[in-house]
Amino acid sequence: MVNMDQRKKIQIKSKFNLKEFLEFVKDKEERYELIDGKIYLMAAPAIDHQRITGTIYRKLGNYLEGKTCEVFIAPFDVFLFEKNKKDNCQNVFQPDVFVVCDEKKKSQRGINGAPDFIIEIVSPSNEEYDYILKFNMYMQYGVKEYWIVNPMTRQISVYVKQKNKSLKVYTYSFNDTIKVSIFDDFEIDFKELQI
Repeated sequence: MVNMDQRKKIQIKSKFNLKEFLEFVKDKEERYELIDGKIYLMAAPAIDHQRITGTIYRKLGNYLEGKTCEVFIAPFDVFLFEKNKKDNCQNVFQPDVFVVCDEKKKSQRGINGAPDFIIEIVSPSNEEYDYILKFNMYMQYGVKEYWIVNPMTRQISVYVKQKNKSLKVYTYSFNDTIKVSIFDDFEIDFKELQI
């Protein structure tokens, strides 16, 4: 994601609903997210962020070719809302890389509901955003697996929801190969990123 210093909250009104947000962004070239009803302008990511995102996206895309699940890359909207309450949606994110296995969630405009697997790449000064705010939202709305890749610390935090709703937490480095738990036979070797 982007540096928090570069992120700007749009202060037009206190809270936006989904319809108002989509109307606001429809003719804009910039990237925006809606977080708890507030609109945020997103800045362009740095080169290491792009390299990591591209490599992971390519590896997942190759693995998922011909399978039910599909990988997406930002900018593409994910609408997070309580079941059957999309009209009340106040959270629209653009995760860096994410996988959706439920065909019914996919639409031309975005993903309606939680992806199965999300990876966010941390940018300088936005750690709180990915580690706290997005983490809480993703867990609340049902993401099964969430990775936070931090190029500055060269660490990967992995959060996996268990069937009993408990959460397993793992920490890895850029020297590790990490299995994606939602798949039986896929892993990512972070040494290959060459960052």
